[in-house]
Amino acid sequence: MFKYKVLKAFEVAASKIIPLDSEEENTIFYFYQPDRQFFKHLNNHYQQNLSSLYYDKKEANYFFNKGENEKGYITLLLLYPREREEAEFEHMVDSLLILQREHSVIIITEDKEDFVLEFLKDCQKELKNEEILVNFINAELAKMTEDAQKIRDEIIKLETSINENGPTRSLFTQVLQLKKYLISLSLTYDSDDKIIEFFKREKNALNLDENGHSGIIKLEENLDSLKKLTQAYNRYLASLDTMVNNLSSFRLNTIMKTLTEISIVLTIPTMIYGFWGINLKLPFEEFSFGFLLVLAISLALSGAVWYWMGKIKLL
Repeated sequence: MFKYKVLKAFEVAASKIIPLDSEEENTIFYFYQPDRQFFKHLNNHYQQNLSSLYYDKKEANYFFNKGENEKGYITLLLLYPREREEAEFEHMVDSLLILQREHSVIIITEDKEDFVLEFLKDCQKELKNEEILVNFINAELAKMTEDAQKIRDEIIKLETSINENGPTRSLFTQVLQLKKYLISLSLTYDSDDKIIEFFKREKNALNLDENGHSGIIKLEENLDSLKKLTQAYNRYLASLDTMVNNLSSFRLNTIMKTLTEISIVLTIPTMIYGFWGINLKLPFEEFSFGFLLVLAISLALSGAVWYWMGKIKLL
């Protein structure tokens, strides 16, 4: 039976770090909101530069050390996309650090994550120590899938906006943001794929099962599903982007066509007014309201040209 403890990392003193490995029962420690001092305690105790791993690494990493007692321990750094916030779009991907020891598992995230808490509650059952790691990563992949599926709602909003308002300037910004989001997801999943390869390579040393609900194959299938989901959204967004560009080009062509037609029609009264403006004897000069006749002629000819262009489908 596993037990778990949820702690604010910056409130943990050095004296509480040392007993983490001396638990008689298998225990999962979940730390959130870590600070530099907390990582300094961990670095000193485990003789690893965990702070650099957590803060500076931009891709998934893993370490496996057998240790003197041949039991060994595992250090994993995974990346996962946090729920997208417009103001913090560039900081969407977050680090998730896992330290697995003989009788304990340490999980560290920047903020308190609901999916971690849900996983801990579900762990109140008999699990082998090696199953915890795979099950937790599966839980993380489920969170990533849920986060990725939110793109569908964004795309539906874009489609609705296109149908109602056409290709507006804000629409291009939204499409660009979603593209950047999908690129970030793809890089995240590709990076986490290194962890799967590590499990497959070290399955015997780590005593990991390849099949079953907690097996490596299931983990690989879940990550592959995430990749395919992201690729499908990426292709659909690319087609949507093409449609937006086509609509913009069509709208621009329509505007230019209308302006050209108006220019052609207005050329006729311009020619007529220019003709009557020459310094020679012209018809209607002796009439008091001759300018009205000229105006009527120009309007009649312009109307006739407009009708003719519409008749031959130029308008």
